[in-house]
Amino acid sequence: MDTRPQSARTSLYSILCIVIRLGAVMLALNVVGGSFGFFGPGQAADISVAERISVLMFLIACLVVAFLLWLYPGPLARLASARSSHQIFESSLDAQQIQWVAFSVLGMYWVMTGVLDLAHIGYQFIWLSEALGTGEEAARRLHGQIAYYAFEIILGIFLTLGARGLAHLLHKIRYAGSSGLTTRKPFASEDPD
Repeated sequence: MDTRPQSARTSLYSILCIVIRLGAVMLALNVVGGSFGFFGPGQAADISVAERISVLMFLIACLVVAFLLWLYPGPLARLASARSSHQIFESSLDAQQIQWVAFSVLGMYWVMTGVLDLAHIGYQFIWLSEALGTGEEAARRLHGQIAYYAFEIILGIFLTLGARGLAHLLHKIRYAGSSGLTTRKPFASEDPD
C-alpha cells in the first residue's frame, strides 16, 4: 500500500483564478468595511448629499467589479499568464486545498492588520484626547475607524476558522449538478498516456 500523497496536476491558469477570486473577496469586504467609516453615525457630517451619492455609486461599482471578478476570473487570468497558462504544476494539494490555504492566509492577514491598525488608533486617541482636552470628542471622531478595524479582525477570524468549510462550500456550488467527478481536458503539452 502506497502511503505517499497523491500528486495533483494544476495549471498556472487555475492558480491565477484562485488568486483573482481571493482579490475579489478582498475588494468586496474592504468596500463593505470601508463604508462603515463613511456612512457610520457621526461620520462625514459636512458632506453634501450629491457627494454622498457619488461615493455610494463608486462603492456599488466596486462591488459589481468584485462580483464580476468572482464569476469570471478566466479572462484576467489568461491575460496575466499569456503563454505559460498551460504550464503544469505537480502538487500534493488539489485546487480546493489551495483555496483553503488562500482563505486562511487572507483571514490571518486581516487579523494582523486589524490589530496593528487598532494599536495605531489607540495612539491617535491619546493624541486627540490631549489636543482636544477630552476623550469623549476623540472617541466620537474615531469610532467609525474603530468599528472598521474591529470588523476586519472579526471577519479575519471567521475567515481563518471557516476557510476549510468555505472552500468546500464553493467546491460544492461549482460542481452542483455534475456527477461529482471533476475532470478536465488534457493540455496539448501533456503526455497522452
